[in-house]
Amino acid sequence: MKKVLLASSVLALSAGFASAEITFSGSAVMGVGDNGDSLDNSARSVMETYLTATASGETDTGLSFGLESTFATYTTDDEEFTDDGTSVFISGAWGKLSMGDVTEADEMPGSFSDIGGLSGLGVDDVAETYTGDEAAGEFDRESHDVNYTYSGGALTAAISAQIGAQGDLDGEGDGYALGLKYSFGDAYVGIGYNDDGVDAYTDVAGSATTLYAGGTFGAFGVKAMYTDFSADTGSILPDGEAFGLHVSYTVEALTLMAQYAQSDAENPVSFENYEAFGVGAAYDLGGGASVVGGVAQITDWDRDDETVWEAGFSFSF
Repeated sequence: MKKVLLASSVLALSAGFASAEITFSGSAVMGVGDNGDSLDNSARSVMETYLTATASGETDTGLSFGLESTFATYTTDDEEFTDDGTSVFISGAWGKLSMGDVTEADEMPGSFSDIGGLSGLGVDDVAETYTGDEAAGEFDRESHDVNYTYSGGALTAAISAQIGAQGDLDGEGDGYALGLKYSFGDAYVGIGYNDDGVDAYTDVAGSATTLYAGGTFGAFGVKAMYTDFSADTGSILPDGEAFGLHVSYTVEALTLMAQYAQSDAENPVSFENYEAFGVGAAYDLGGGASVVGGVAQITDWDRDDETVWEAGFSFSF
């Protein structure tokens, strides 16, 4: 009897949601690679799958709302703490308010993509040492973010905050970020600012200002970013600067990429500054499948001038 009542209640509730839409999408990668994280520095298989559900609806007054959740995921290269891919939003003429696994506002103007195409080699992480989730530290990457974005013509503005970051009993380590982007044609410029507090889990505590620029010019694409970081007392990383440049060239189904990044942060063993250079390629097979790969030379927190690589297939559904 309880099952009948429950089913009837669900049907009654769903009758009022005729305008709601639920769609599914997915992606996967498979291949081999060596990202330099394993103790024996050997190649390993790489396989990741993602299934994402997106639901959206609209109120009687014209407000849009929805959620996006990535579930049924599996990765052979996962960390102990990662975002779960879930966010919820409501939007209107006044902008969009999102909570959960959302982009930090200081990365909105032009965050980098990585070289490799599978799990990524980490060249972009060097350029982003002081920005976005890289600045937040491992534990603060859990879904405790709030983001507000407003777009009007060529101008986009965003503000975000971390509230109650995981591992913090008194709110220390929470932070906020701002971003501003102006687009003209296929090019853009932008500026981002973040301020993260100190706690036991935060790698970067202080404020960072980042300048962005980039665009697509025929077959060529370019992205550049520069960050100036001012450390708070207690930050693991001192004052510093970081820079990154990503260029690409596309001819028919083939895209070639090169990326360079450097940061004043130092490897704890060699005391060499972070630096990375990588090249990659992707060949579109059609139907959502691509052959991808890349190789890079990286010095960062746990890799000292190591050669890393990966190659395989990327699928989207």
